[in-house]
Parts: sequence; structure tokens; C-alpha cells
Amino acid sequence: MAGVAAGVTALVPGDALAQAAPDRATTAEATTVVVEGEGEGNPNNTLNTELGISRLPGTVQDTPQVVRVITPELIQQQSVTTLEQALRNVPGISASSGEGNGGMNGDMFRIRGFGAGSDIYADGLRDIGVYQRDAFNYESVMVLMGASSTIFGAGTTGGVINTQSKRAFLGDVYDVEGQLGTGILGRGTFDINKKINDTTAFRINGMVHDQDVADRDNVKNDRWGVAASLGFGLGTDTTLHTNYFYQHTDRTPEFGVPFLGLTANSVRRPAPEFGVPRSNFYGKSTDEDRSDIHMFSSFFKKEFNEHITFNNDTRVTIFDRYISPSPVNCSQACANSFFAGGNPLLAWSGGGGVTYDQSSWSFQNVSTLTAKFHTGAFRHEAIFGVDLLYVDDHRLGYSYSPSKRPLQNIWTPTMLANYFVLPNYNNVKDAWSQNVALFASDRMWLTEQLSILGGVRWDNYKSNYKQLGLAGVTSNTDADADFVSPRASVIWEPTKEQTYYFTYSQAVNLPFGQAITASVNPITGATVDVDPETSESYEGGVKLNLLEGKLGVTGAVFQITKSNSYYQDAAGNLVSTGQEQRVRGFEFGVTGNITDAWAMNFAYTYLDSKILDAPNLAIIGNPVEGVPKNAASLWTTYEVSTLFPMRGKLLAGGGVTYRDAVYVRADKLAEVPHSFTLDAIVSYEYENYRIALNAFNLTDRINYNTFFAGSNQFAARAVPSSGRTFVVTAGAKF
Repeated sequence: MAGVAAGVTALVPGDALAQAAPDRATTAEATTVVVEGEGEGNPNNTLNTELGISRLPGTVQDTPQVVRVITPELIQQQSVTTLEQALRNVPGISASSGEGNGGMNGDMFRIRGFGAGSDIYADGLRDIGVYQRDAFNYESVMVLMGASSTIFGAGTTGGVINTQSKRAFLGDVYDVEGQLGTGILGRGTFDINKKINDTTAFRINGMVHDQDVADRDNVKNDRWGVAASLGFGLGTDTTLHTNYFYQHTDRTPEFGVPFLGLTANSVRRPAPEFGVPRSNFYGKSTDEDRSDIHMFSSFFKKEFNEHITFNNDTRVTIFDRYISPSPVNCSQACANSFFAGGNPLLAWSGGGGVTYDQSSWSFQNVSTLTAKFHTGAFRHEAIFGVDLLYVDDHRLGYSYSPSKRPLQNIWTPTMLANYFVLPNYNNVKDAWSQNVALFASDRMWLTEQLSILGGVRWDNYKSNYKQLGLAGVTSNTDADADFVSPRASVIWEPTKEQTYYFTYSQAVNLPFGQAITASVNPITGATVDVDPETSESYEGGVKLNLLEGKLGVTGAVFQITKSNSYYQDAAGNLVSTGQEQRVRGFEFGVTGNITDAWAMNFAYTYLDSKILDAPNLAIIGNPVEGVPKNAASLWTTYEVSTLFPMRGKLLAGGGVTYRDAVYVRADKLAEVPHSFTLDAIVSYEYENYRIALNAFNLTDRINYNTFFAGSNQFAARAVPSSGRTFVVTAGAKF
């Protein structure tokens, strides 16, 4: 985007950079970057990025909360293939795994220390389903930190993850790319955009991914997908995008390695910390995780005039999954045998892992009206909307024959299985939930520099959960809840390069699960209404544009307090912890270009977590499980070709990610060590061609980016990450 003058609005529709520039200026749905100063690389300053969500207009700079953006440039340079890999650039996020009837083995994250299982969105609508999300259709990824129920509804205690999909734009682009990596990894993608006429375009992109996970025996991660987008009315005041997304996944469910401790009350750590090979996989040949997701979406926008805009976003999702895992644990007797030099047998966790076949579908429609107007001397931007959501879920459990499965040895696990996994028609679950919400917000400018933002959302939630067997319905539980989520902000913008804000917000999280794929199973028994989890969030921050808009700097302090906390146990039941939890801390970030050739993306988060109250008095004052105190990420590149005359563009760079050691459990009896990775890249582009070499975890350190608390300290587990790996990428664009 060299040579873009100050004040010009440049449109960046994903991978199609620098193609068909005259037509692209009419692509209203593209990601918008406002360039404040001259010089190449200004779009790397993510403060100027449009959020791209109809009920949350404006840029990152305008938004009174921390917003982290993983740009198309970062996705390409880091050879990102999954959502989890993209989120390593956001140190306030950690990954966790789970099990039980909720099937929480896929993309599960914590934001600022709080679970975000149902807080993943695509294009502002809920991304229903628990699966490993491939990044082939990502334009960008955004994380809105802090309680956001006023905007998105239930959940969002720590924040929201929103992926921006690739959409059709006015231009002709043909892009193909292939990857080979250690492990072994083979991957291919294509991205084709075709202009049909002056206001219509079609885009299709696809992916095939075949991988044996490096440094993990017998673990595969295969998938393929396709996404299509048809855009009408592009460049006019009435636009419609109709999108279809499909992904098939066939992977090995990875539930990790057990923890070991010298005594029952000593802090336990993952088995590789005591010499067990990190490659050891404790599953069986019957372990499978197959899923299919179909996502049909439409995005309609009508600009009646410069004051009134109407949006209607709709999605229908169909999700199917079969999962059969084999999580293990090591009792104290097992650990004693290990430390005595033995090769003890591990026990199966949760009966050996819950196997089930799941079919879900969902419908969501969000209608939004945005109005800009004046009342006397005050300028307003008001938003009014309706959010409708329905989710239906059917689940068939499986059992083992014979029921006594062969156990695994800690040093010498085997994949051999002498049993069958059979449907159990006495273990059937049917559930549905529906949510009707009304929301409104108004930003009023008291002066050109000082404004206030207020918003409120009302939700009515209903659900029904049935357990069925061959004899009929064995339990039938209904839930009905109404709740209100307010939000208020004060925003001061003394100049266009500076924003200072303070925000108060509340969030509500429904323990019986708005995303039914996480299992809508209220507390077992006759209880009908389950009180929701509630949280309060305070955040004050600053956002600055420096170096004529090339560099963006952000800082914020915050506190989140959550009460009535629940968790899902290994049997899929919801259990109240009775805990009141608090996380307070601060964040600092830098994005953009220090010079025209030197780009940087840096973020640091400090989290001070504490359990304020709990029925178990012994854990009061302990940190909240899974929350590290310090975490940071850095990615920086330099365009070496600017140093001497040469054809093409030579880029070199690298990055570091760090996370403190973290307690996996609230009782502090299980801990994963600190995590550190050192990555690097060198790439060369000439005309329409690009080749790159990425190196990951150059120090070959054993890290654990995913972990699970377990029902007790003996059931805690962690998944070792890959060691030193290399990926070669070659691509062409026309």
C-alpha cells in the first residue's frame, strides 16, 4: 500500500492486496484501514482497523476497550493454519481442554482468565460447534477484551473472539499456495475472486490439510474445507453477501499426558518434566474425532442516507461430530511406583472418556439500525437491535464392550484395543435453547472531544433438556431466565491521535449453556431454574497514534469480578463451585511500523487473579485456575531488500511468546511450567511469486499450551506442544 496519502481510506480485502485497485475502492464490505500518515506499512497500525461488526461500528481506536487484531499480514507471515495459532499473538488468552458430555476437546480458550467456550464468533454471529477451526477462510481475527454481554449477549465475561471471513470484492485475483513441514505436514490452499459485473463478485477458497503432529506419536490432524462468497450491490448503498462455509475434520482427540507428584499433597507436574517422552500418546486405536460443519450466512446492509443504516445478519449452522477419546490419570500409588523406577499402569479418566455422536443445528438473526443525529448541540450515534438465537442438539452416548478396557503403561503405551465401542441407547440426550434479546446504545458527544456511551441489553432465555433411554424419558428439565446487561463509557479524544476512556460493564453467563454443543445439562436433579453467573468489569485505557499514524500504542488497567461460578465435570454435569473470582491487571501493546521497513506487533498482559470466596475455605486467596501472572508476545519483521538494490522483496524476522508457570487447579496441586517459544521467518517475493521458510520453537523447549484441571489433582492433564519444526511455503498470485 505504498504511496497512500495522508487521510485516504484504503480498503484491504484480505489476500488480494495490491490487485485491481480501481475496483477495490468500491468494496464497502472490505476491512477498512484509515491511514493517518504517509509511508509504507501503515495498515500494520491496527488502531485504524474497522471492527466489521454491524452492532459495533467504528475502528479499534473508537472502541472503549482493548481490542487485539491479528492482521492478514501476521496470518501469512506466521503461516497460521488454525485459530489457536493465531491467538498466540494475544497474551491475555490461554487454551484449555476438557471432556465429559460437553465434548470440550476442540477450540476452548480463556480470556483474561475466564472461560470463553461459547464466546467464539464469525463475522459477529455465533460460531456454534466445538472443533478445531482452520484459518484458511480468515481475513483477520479480533479479540475484544472485557465483559461484552451488552453487545453479544450471554457469556463474554473475559471477552469475545471474532473472526472476519473472506468476502467477495470487485476485482480478479487467483491465489494458490502449498506448504510442506516437519511432522509431516502437507497443506494446500487456493483463493479465487472474480468480478462478475460492476456491482457483483464471486469468491471461493479452499484448503486441504494432512498432518502427523510433530513430537506426538500416533496423533494426526487432517481436514479439508471450502468457502464461497457471493456479493451483490458492491459499491452501492444496498449490499448483500451470501456466504457458505464447510469444514470436515478427522483428527486424533488429544487429551495429553498425566501429572505426577511425590506425595498426594505436593504440586504435581506433567510427566515429561520427569523424563517421560513428550511423544508418548496414551490413547487407543479407537480414538477418533470426526466433525462436519456447514455454515450458511447472509449479510445485508442498506444505507438509506448518511444518517440511517440498517443491517440484517443471518446464519444457519449444521454441526455433526463423533468423538471417542481415552484420557488417563495417575493416582498417588501410580506415581509412587513411577518414582520407585517402575512402569505403572494409568487409570482411565471419566470411565475412559465419554464417547458420543452429536447432531446440532442453530439459527441466528441479528437486525441492527444505526442512526446518527443531533439533539440541540449534542451529536449522537445510536444503535437499536434485535438478536434471535435457537440451538437444537441431539446426542447419543456410547459404551465399551467389554467394559474393562486394557490400561496403559506410563513408559510404554500401546494403541492396541481388544474391545468394541458400541451405541448405548440408554444414554440419549435431547436439548434445545432459544434466546430473544433487545439491545440499544447511544454515544453522545458533549463536545467534539468528550463523549459518553451507554448501552443496555435485555435477554430472555429458555431451554429444555431431556435424558432418554430405551424405556423413555428419564429426566426432563426446563429453564427460563431474564437478565439485563448494562454498559457505560466515558471517552475523551483531545486530538484525532489520542483516545482516553473508562468503561463499566456487566456480563451474564448461563451455566446451562447457550451454546448447546457444550451440553445443556443443568445441575442433576429436580432443579429447574439455575442462577446465571454474573460479572462486573472496570477498564480504563489509552490509545495513541504515533509517528504520523504508523505506530499504535495501547495501555489499559482493568478488573473483572465473577460470582456464582460453575464448571462442567467429567460426567457432563454442571457443578456450582460457589466461588467468587477476581482478576485484575493491565495490558500494553504496540502495533505498526517503527520505520517503513521495520514492523512490530507486541503485547504484554499482567493478570493478578484471586478466589475471593468459596465453600472450600482452604482455596480462598488462591489464584484462579489457568491464569498466568505474566504473558507476552512479540513478532517483528524487517524488509531487508530496502538496505541494498535487489529485485523483489526479502523479509526476515521472528518472534517470541512467553507465559508464566500456571496452576491448573484452584487448590494449587497441579502446575504447568512456564512456556517459551522462539520463532523465525525468512521470505522472498518476486512479481507474483512468494516463498517462505518458517521455524517454530527453535529452542526445542517442551511447552504445554493446553491443559485440564480434572476432577482431582490426579486427573489433571496437559498437552505437550511440538518441538522444533520447520515449514516451507510457496505461492503464486495473479
